[in-house]
Amino acid sequence: MAYSGFTWAPMISVTATKYQRHGYVEKRAFLPGERRSAAREMERTVKGYRELRQELADSRKMIQEQEQERRSTVERTIQTSFYKSPVGTRTQKGSGAIFYSDPVGRTSHFSATKRI
Repeated sequence: MAYSGFTWAPMISVTATKYQRHGYVEKRAFLPGERRSAAREMERTVKGYRELRQELADSRKMIQEQEQERRSTVERTIQTSFYKSPVGTRTQKGSGAIFYSDPVGRTSHFSATKRI
């Protein structure tokens, strides 16, 4: 099948088309006070905006609390150092070129001070 270059676009209103044209509405940052006044106007005119904004704030707060709880519950690793291995090896020579290694336990302890 040959490509005709035609793509289907859904019907949108003439008003939406007018505002979507390039150069009709410029993107710019809010000036001081504009963000609050825009939010206040949205609360007055858009149905359900206040509830949506409150749910979003609650969700952000809950995520922040979960992250803080996760950070506090994670056990911090205590920095220790071995200066003697708790397991030693005893090697015995067998017949031919065979060597046998047996683990031997030692009394050892951790040192809280870092030794180099």
